[in-house]
Amino acid sequence: MLAAAVALCPIYAGGAPTKKRVEGFVHSAKTLEPVVGAAVLVKGTGRSAMTGADGRFLLENLERDACTLQIRCMSYKPLEAECRLTDEVTRLSIGMEEEALTLDEVVVKGAVRRSAEVGMVQSIRSMPQVASGMSGAQIAKGPDRVAAEVMRRISGVSIIDDRLIIVRGLSQRYNNAWINGLSAPSTETDSRAFPFDLVPSSQIDNLVVYKSPSPEIPADFSGGFVKITSKSVPDENLVEVSYQTGFNVSTAGRSFRINSGSATDVLGFDSKRALPDNFPQHFPKPDGDPDGVTRLSREGFNNDWRIKTITPLPDQRLSLTAAQRIALKDGRQAGVITAVSYSNTFSSIGGMTNARYGIYNAAADKPTPLDSYRDNRYSNDARLGALSCWSLALNPSHRLEFKNLLNILGRNRLTERTGVKDMSSPYYREQTEMQYTSRLTYNGQLAGTHDLTPAQALSWDAGYAYARKDEPDRRIVTNQAGMGSVSDAPPAVVGNDNVSRYFQNLHDNTVSAALSYKYDFGGEAAAGDSAGGLGILPVIKAGAYGEYHTRSYTPREFTYRYEKLDHAFRSNAYLLLPVEEMLSPEYLSADKVYVEELSIKTSAYAATVRHAAAYAAVDVPLGRFSIYAGVRVEHHATELSRDRSLAPAVTLLSARTTTDFDLLPSVNLTYRLSEAQQLRAAYGRSLNRPEVREMSPAVYFDFDLFSEIGGNENLKTASIHNFDLRYELYPNRGETVSFGVFYKRFANPIEWTFIDMGGTLRYCYENAKSARNFGVEVDVQKTLDFAGMPNFSLALNAALIESRVQLMAGEVVSEPDRPMQGQSPYVVNAGLYYRSPKYGLSASLLYNRIGKRIVGLGKFNSADNNDVNSHIPNTYEMPRNALDFSLSKAIGQALELRCSIKDIFSENVVYKQFPVFRRDDGAEHQREQITRRYNPGQHFSVGIRWKIR
Repeated sequence: MLAAAVALCPIYAGGAPTKKRVEGFVHSAKTLEPVVGAAVLVKGTGRSAMTGADGRFLLENLERDACTLQIRCMSYKPLEAECRLTDEVTRLSIGMEEEALTLDEVVVKGAVRRSAEVGMVQSIRSMPQVASGMSGAQIAKGPDRVAAEVMRRISGVSIIDDRLIIVRGLSQRYNNAWINGLSAPSTETDSRAFPFDLVPSSQIDNLVVYKSPSPEIPADFSGGFVKITSKSVPDENLVEVSYQTGFNVSTAGRSFRINSGSATDVLGFDSKRALPDNFPQHFPKPDGDPDGVTRLSREGFNNDWRIKTITPLPDQRLSLTAAQRIALKDGRQAGVITAVSYSNTFSSIGGMTNARYGIYNAAADKPTPLDSYRDNRYSNDARLGALSCWSLALNPSHRLEFKNLLNILGRNRLTERTGVKDMSSPYYREQTEMQYTSRLTYNGQLAGTHDLTPAQALSWDAGYAYARKDEPDRRIVTNQAGMGSVSDAPPAVVGNDNVSRYFQNLHDNTVSAALSYKYDFGGEAAAGDSAGGLGILPVIKAGAYGEYHTRSYTPREFTYRYEKLDHAFRSNAYLLLPVEEMLSPEYLSADKVYVEELSIKTSAYAATVRHAAAYAAVDVPLGRFSIYAGVRVEHHATELSRDRSLAPAVTLLSARTTTDFDLLPSVNLTYRLSEAQQLRAAYGRSLNRPEVREMSPAVYFDFDLFSEIGGNENLKTASIHNFDLRYELYPNRGETVSFGVFYKRFANPIEWTFIDMGGTLRYCYENAKSARNFGVEVDVQKTLDFAGMPNFSLALNAALIESRVQLMAGEVVSEPDRPMQGQSPYVVNAGLYYRSPKYGLSASLLYNRIGKRIVGLGKFNSADNNDVNSHIPNTYEMPRNALDFSLSKAIGQALELRCSIKDIFSENVVYKQFPVFRRDDGAEHQREQITRRYNPGQHFSVGIRWKIR
C-alpha cells in the first residue's frame, strides 16, 4: 500500500525549484470509504492539512523537490510516504489500514463534521437523545432537490402535499423545525407547519430529526424536531459551478397552458397582479360613490385575462458556490462561502380525477357525488436561493459565524376544470382558476462558540427570520348550466356565471436569541476535581431561549356583479362572451357591470407571540450507563387581534390572549453493552400549541377541496407523554443498525376536520379527548463488503405505526375508534449506493413507500355514530411505490457528469374513500370510491458540475 502511494508520485524531471502543490485522497484500504479528519503533515516542516468530508486534502506552496508525508488518524495505523514533487500538481491516493488495538478512553474536543456520512453516524451515536439524521454527503448522492424530498429518506418520515412532513405517523402540526439553531419562519397560511420545499438540498450541510424530548430543544413537538444546518465555510478554497436540465414525460413536448404573468415571475415574485398602493381599504358601494366604483372597476385591477398556449422549455437549474479561507494576523482565520442557485421548471397534470361525495346511497348501492370533475393543471415554478456564511476564528477557543439564507419560490398555476356539481339537482360546470403564489423566507443568525476553560464552554445565537406569502389576484371563473341528469350532456353552457378575485398576503417576523453554557467535570486536569470525589465526571448544561414573533394576515375577496344589465342581453349575449371581453372598459361601470367586495374584516388578523424558555440538565456517566436528565420551563403568550365589525366605516378592534406556563421534564438513558452496542431509553413531556392562524376565524376558499378553510378560537394546547426504547449496533465506522419502539399518549390532540355548512364544507381544527400512538422502527446503514461487494452500501429504514383517537363525548364524528389523521401504518425507505473511486463512478437507487393514511376525516351525518348509513367516510391516500435512480461520473479532479430518473414506476397518486352501508337484512357491505387520481410522471435530468479546489 505504501509502495502504491509512492508509485503515484510522478518523478521530478529537473529544473529550478518552484512552489509546488499536493492534492490527495485518503481512504480506508478495506472499504475505500473516505477517511475524515486524518492529519497529513509534511515531515520536518510546519506544513499540515486535514482531510475533509470527502477524504481529500490539499498542501500548497511547497518549496522542496521531495518530502515525507506523515498521515495519522484515530483507529487507523499511521504511515509515512516518501514522495518526489512535480513542477505543478502532485496527486496521491493513500489507503490506510484500520488499527486492530483496543484503545483506552480518550477525550477529544472538537466539532464532528456532520456533512460527512461517517461524521453523521458518529454524531447520532454520541447524542443522548433518540435521533435520526442525514449528512450532506449522503444527500449529494441522490437526486433530491429540496429538503422535503430529502426528509422522506429518514426513518419514520413521510411527506404530504410535497412540502410538509409527517414523523412517526403524526401530521405536520406535531413537528417543528429550526434552521441553524433558531426558529424557522413559515409561509403556511392555513396550518401549523414548516414548508420544507423552500430549502434547496444544495444549501444543507446536515439535518437531524430529534425524536425524544430533551431540555435544550423546544418542547413544542411530538413527532420530530428537525434541525437543519446550512453549509459552513469549508476547510479549503473552492469554486463550483453546476448546470442541470431535464423534463417530465407528462409535460415535455405537449401543449402547456399558462396565465399571462409579470416580468419578474422568472425571479419568483410578482410586479403586476397586486392591488395598487392607493387602493382603498374599503371598496365603495355603487349607491354611495358610483364614480369611485366605476373608476376602480375599470382601473383598480390588472385586467390582463390572457391564457397562453406554449411548448414548455426543458427545466433549467443553475448554481454557483465560492468559498475562501483567509489567514489573518496573530493566527486568526477567516472564511466566507457564498452560494446562489436558480431553477425554472414546468409541470403539468392532465385528466386528474377530483371528486367529493356525500352519504353513500345504500338503497341504490351507488355513490352520491356532490362534485365530480376532471382537472388539467399547469404549473411554472421559479426558485431563487442564496446562502452567505462568514466565519472568524479568533483563536482555537473562540469562533464567530454569521449565516444568511434567502429562498424565494414563485408558482404560476392554471387549473381548468370540467364536470358536474350537485346543487339539489345536477349542474354541468366549467371552472378556471388562475393563481400566482410567491413565498419568501430569510434567516439570519450571528453565533458564537467559546471554550472558556478546558471545562467550560459557552455558545450563543441571535437571529432574525422573515417569511412572506403573497397571493395576488387569484381568479376563479365559473360557468355552469342545468341538466336533466348527470348522464345528460348540457344543451349549452350558460356562460361566465361568476368571476371572483382573491388577494391575500402574510408577513411573519421573528426575532430570537439563545444562550447555552456547559461545564464538563471531565475537562478538569486533576482527577481530584471529579464531582464529590467519587470518580463521577458529569457534564452540566444550562441555557435560555427567547422569541418575539409577529404575524399579520390580510385577505380580500371581490366579485363582478352584472344584474343591472338588461336580462335578455345578459343571458343571451353578455355572459357568453369570453371573460376578457366581458370585463372590457365599455361594460365596466356602476350602472352596468361593477366590482363588489365580499371581504369579511374578521378574516384579517394580527398576532404577537412572546416565548421564553430556560433549561437545566446534567449528563452523568456511570460506568456503562449514562444518564441525561433535566427540565425545561416554557412561558408562551399569544395575542390575537382583529376587527370584529362587519361595517366598513366602523372599527371594533378586539384582542384575545392565551398563555401557557409549562414545566417539562425529560430523561434519556444510554447503556453501552459493548464497544459497538448500546441501548437507549427515553421519556419526556412535550406540547402541541395551536398556531395563530388556527385560532383565527379567517376563512379561505380552497379550490382543490371545493371548500372553505377556517379557524377555531377555542383550540386548546395538546399535552403529550413520549416514551422510547432503542437498540443500536455500530459494526464499523459509518455503519449502524438500530431497532426501536416508541409510545406516545396525548391529551387534547388537535385534529383536522370539517363542518357541514349546508351545500359546502368548512375545514378547521378541533380538539379530541385523547389519543395514543405507538410503533417500531428499524434503521440499517451498512457496506456490503461482507457480501463481496466492497463498493456497495445499503441504507434501509422502516417503521410500523398504529394510533387511536378517543373523541369527546357526544361529538359527531367519522369513526369512534380510528387512527390519527396523517398516520401511515408503515413507512419504508431503501437505498442502494455504489461508489468506485478508481473509476470515478457513483450511483444510487432509492425506494420509498408509505401505507394507507387518512388525509381527510369523515363524519356521521346524524347524532347516532352507529348508523353507518349516515356515514361520510374518511379519505385515504393510497400506497404507491416511488423509485429514483442517479448516476455520476468524475472526469479528472474538476469535472463531474450526472444524470437521474425520478419516479421510475410513475404509479398513480390515488385518494379513496371506503363507504360502508347496512342493508335491510342487517348485513354490512363496503365499497370504494376515488376522490382524486393523477399521474405525476417520470422526470429525467442530466447535469454537469465543475469544481476548482
